Amino acid sequence: NSVFTKNLAIKMGVKNENIKIINPGCNYPKEIKNNFKIKAKALFGDSFPKIITVARLDKRKSHQNILMCIKNLKPIFPKIKYISVGNGEEKDNLLKLKKELNLIDEVKFIHEAEEQLKLGLLETSDLFLMPSIIYKKSVEGFGISFIEAASYGKGSIGGKDGGERDAIIDGQTGYICDGNDLSSIYESINNFFKDNNFKKFGANAHEFSKKFSWEKIIRKYLDLI
Repeated sequence: NSVFTKNLAIKMGVKNENIKIINPGCNYPKEIKNNFKIKAKALFGDSFPKIITVARLDKRKSHQNILMCIKNLKPIFPKIKYISVGNGEEKDNLLKLKKELNLIDEVKFIHEAEEQLKLGLLETSDLFLMPSIIYKKSVEGFGISFIEAASYGKGSIGGKDGGERDAIIDGQTGYICDGNDLSSIYESINNFFKDNNFKKFGANAHEFSKKFSWEKIIRKYLDLI
């Protein structure tokens, strides 16, 4: 499903000529009901930039590093807002870190949310942020959530260690960074919004997402038959 997983297979002895990469398909964008659009806008308020992650709260997703970067970005973006949608084993640790960093207004965790609200928040946001890392044996094989965000015209920042390079065109639809390195995440976010780059990334991401429609992906499977 990505160049990354292809290379894993090659390391296990599979011949390069026997491998065909077909990325996962995307069912989005879907229509969002107006009441959820209103709710999403209310949750973000008049903040800028509006940053979102939709993912499980586990070590691999680097939420803890995101929070520390939000703290460091406050002097540059005093109205910054980060919303994390998802639940997981890191919930208590992240809530504790949020309190320690005094990010009471800047960070909001939504542990359970209807899909319509998730989509409303995606559409309202300016950046989809998920700088994943390799944690133990867990790694991001592709990152379909980046394509889902792109379908709503949102650029992304992802990590360098998995298959994100298939879902993000570095420097065009967003950035690839080192999710273990706070300065790398920080600089990527800062550059993402420099000179209104986020608008260009969003437009590019929306166009890029069209390549992942299931109609086009299924055709790739049919071409192999």
